[in-house]
Amino acid sequence: MTPPFLPQPGSLPQRGRLPQSGRQGNRETVLALVEGITHDAGRLGFQLEPSQHEAAQRLAAFGAEVTARRRARQRRTPRSIYLHGPVGRGKTWLMDSFHDRLRARKRRVHFHDFFRGLHAGTRRSGSADGTAIQHSVDVLLADIDVLFFDEFHVHDVGDGMFIARLLRTAAQRRIPLVVTSNYAPDDLLPNPLWHDHFVPTIEAIKEMMDIVEVNGPADFRRFPAAGSQPSAAPKAFNSGRIITPGTPKQLGRLGLFRPSVSQSRVLTPTTQPIVVKNADRDLLWVGFPELCAGLTSTADFLALAHRFKTWVIDGVPSPAASDPASAPAWQRFSNAVDVLHDQDITLFLIGAGPLDWDAEPSRSVLPVDLARIASRLSLLGRSDPDDAAAIEEAAGS
Repeated sequence: MTPPFLPQPGSLPQRGRLPQSGRQGNRETVLALVEGITHDAGRLGFQLEPSQHEAAQRLAAFGAEVTARRRARQRRTPRSIYLHGPVGRGKTWLMDSFHDRLRARKRRVHFHDFFRGLHAGTRRSGSADGTAIQHSVDVLLADIDVLFFDEFHVHDVGDGMFIARLLRTAAQRRIPLVVTSNYAPDDLLPNPLWHDHFVPTIEAIKEMMDIVEVNGPADFRRFPAAGSQPSAAPKAFNSGRIITPGTPKQLGRLGLFRPSVSQSRVLTPTTQPIVVKNADRDLLWVGFPELCAGLTSTADFLALAHRFKTWVIDGVPSPAASDPASAPAWQRFSNAVDVLHDQDITLFLIGAGPLDWDAEPSRSVLPVDLARIASRLSLLGRSDPDDAAAIEEAAGS
């Protein structure tokens, strides 16, 4: 079955030559934008590697077209940009540097924020019909020249239909997008049960967007060369830790103290009640089973992230010891890590161990986005049993 919300061929931006008038201004804009992105990199102490530089040039050319269009020097809709590549290669950083320098009406959304707004809109209307969905998309695209969409991925056929509706409406309104993704378009919605249903939308993406790969040799979140690449991590998230096995001494050094039973309470961030061990001021302490093994959704994680700026998740099982029945819980955990990273939340993970996110996953158990989650979690410090023993020994010497 073909998804019903595809962009129509006649509404898609087409390739073509820029008009003669305004070309000099466009070249100046391209140069200024490339220099600006390069300056941002230099200010952080690194140089753009070749694929990043190529992406910066393509973004700058896009920005020049947007600027010329706003100045009425051309009416042609700029082709959208689809930046993709492995995790940690600087796609989001490039997009954000460009976003900050582009003089246009713009809006930046993260994948999870998009669906939170979409579902919130349908809840307010009391239905999830096409009219409510279209209204949410209309609000997202209102009064902008460009939409920036970070972490574009599709794992659910229902989400795929929403994405197709967004692309169709953006094309009809001649609003170009700048998208980042860990997936090439052909790899979206990888589940073989549903992939064929999304192929028409994939073809529309390739028709309306220029596909630009950012494919440097290293994940700079995991292996940052000193002074050569920016940290892609928000500061608060980067200050969190993975703690094994979570002894009182380990936790105490970090200012963490296990809650008493009397501190337990029930929160209802959206529609699903969650039993937490503590919810004090801006600190949320919750067990892995309560957070991930029930019916919680990304909307719940987003709502809690807006309220609590420090999270402690304990009872985290070892990824290496997971069984197929735990697959849904690991996917929710993956979604939670995505949200906490994007919202810059300080995260502490506590488990008996080993909490090794680089273990070879079974695709039936661990999330298909494990590489991205492992990259994010590599930003956290570690408190391991050997570290604790060494500290105690040094303290007693």
